[in-house]
Amino acid sequence: MMAKKYSDEEIEVLAEKASVNAMEHFKHGLNCGECVLQGFLDLGITDYPHDIVGLVSGFGAGMGATGHTCGAVNAGMVVIGSEKGRKNPYAKPSFEERVDELNHPETGIYARHGDYIRQCFKELGTIECRDLCIAYPEFHSKDRARNCKKIIGICAKLATLAALKK
Repeated sequence: MMAKKYSDEEIEVLAEKASVNAMEHFKHGLNCGECVLQGFLDLGITDYPHDIVGLVSGFGAGMGATGHTCGAVNAGMVVIGSEKGRKNPYAKPSFEERVDELNHPETGIYARHGDYIRQCFKELGTIECRDLCIAYPEFHSKDRARNCKKIIGICAKLATLAALKK
């Protein structure tokens, strides 16, 4: 797991690198979710095995090609959880402490993930794959691919920022 604390400048550089990595993977046939997680893993700052990418393989084309929540957005949630999620949900001794760990408005897990989703809405306008791609009805068109690649880069960057910031 991540042990080092990074400066804000280092985090910005890492987030940009994750974005570039993720967009490069898209050119090689990875789906949107796989690209975002693989782009983060490529940073080499975690000890997670690269085969965990399989956890997000079904996220592509809007959660199993249903057009619902964008796979890149979903994979960003996994990136954040990999660094800020609970490794042991029972580590806190009481029910109340476990619930607070999730719900605390400033330090809670939901707050960090929610901030990421709000940033995605701000940058993308929606997080629904079908809405993000509505202008590109032909699934395998170059225009749709360019659009998705851009979305992948945005999500990889936003998720990395959220995962690494204090």
